[in-house]
Amino acid sequence: MAKLNLEITPPNNQQVNSVFSELERKYQDYPVTPQNIDNIEREAARLIRRLIVTKVTFVK
Repeated sequence: MAKLNLEITPPNNQQVNSVFSELERKYQDYPVTPQNIDNIEREAARLIRRLIVTKVTFVK
């Protein structure tokens, strides 16, 4: 019977720190409000999800 094999490669610390630095620069002049915090968290999650690499292979 055939199976699917899933490989998930998480981002390394340098990539995550780069995302955080980018967001800190982008939002440095914004006031700290609940709405802005929500926007920053949402954008950080979206950018980090894009760094995660998944590979699915067919195994006989």
